[in-house]
Amino acid sequence: MKTKQFQVFLDELGGLSTVQRTALMMALKSSNSANNVTSLLEVEFAKAPACGHCGAESFSKWGVATGMKRYMCKTCNRTFNALTGTPLAHQYKREKWLEYARAIVDGLTLRKAAARVGVHLETSFRWRHRFLATSKTAKAKRLSGIVEADETFILKSAKGSRRLVGRAPRKRGGKPKKTGTSPDDYDIVLIARDRSGATTDHILYDLTAPTTAEVLKPLIAKDAVLVSDGRKAYAAFAHAENILHIPIITSRGEHVYRGFHIQNVNAYTSRLKAWLQPFRGVASWHLSSYLGWRRSVERLAETFTPERCLQTAYRSRST
Repeated sequence: MKTKQFQVFLDELGGLSTVQRTALMMALKSSNSANNVTSLLEVEFAKAPACGHCGAESFSKWGVATGMKRYMCKTCNRTFNALTGTPLAHQYKREKWLEYARAIVDGLTLRKAAARVGVHLETSFRWRHRFLATSKTAKAKRLSGIVEADETFILKSAKGSRRLVGRAPRKRGGKPKKTGTSPDDYDIVLIARDRSGATTDHILYDLTAPTTAEVLKPLIAKDAVLVSDGRKAYAAFAHAENILHIPIITSRGEHVYRGFHIQNVNAYTSRLKAWLQPFRGVASWHLSSYLGWRRSVERLAETFTPERCLQTAYRSRST
């Protein structure tokens, strides 16, 4: 742009109303944010470039569409971009993704996230579970050293269901139909954590010894020390796998035995329960996403940034 043209442009900006200036600033900000997201994702794609359809690494450039580079796969002859095959594919309003990722980092509810970003509640719901798709499976695959294990109970919820079977609707979490910790009323979450901070959790079908053993067997190293409460399923597993087991039976007033305890895993459980409270009941079929979300918060700590959140979602490629 020539100097005279630029001066005319500046003069015209001076005549804008307050509302027009605000709209212009928002448009410029959105454009910049969309470019930042696009650059971030294309950098991630460049780390392991492959066809989002078949996973082939042989492809050629195929122009640009919707602000992103496209490619033509030489194996399946289909076009794709950096988002193809990821949970972020076919999602719009990229200029709002970083701000929504910030809402996830801040632990906002769906409604608060939607209000902050300026999207519909249904969009907020869809984006949340797209962004958290990888977190569900991002858990420790092996625990060693001193491993603490305990289970916690989260009231089952059919939030969002249009049809309930077997019980009347509850309001904002409500109360169980029975006293105690019946699997009919609660989701059973087994949490295991070693002293290095490696953490995993699994939603159990029941509290039987075979179910517990099925979860723990591939997780716990043979030379580990398993510390748990007095539930017999842990003892049966440890005996079958020849793993040293230290039971801490709180009903007898035991909290520490020769330096062994389950305070590490209990503290994690306490933080998880407190973090879940603002959501006022998590739908059981989405509980794994929230468990993964919390693991990300704990594992990444100060490095859990909006950019990191987007990068994590992107890495969940179907191929």
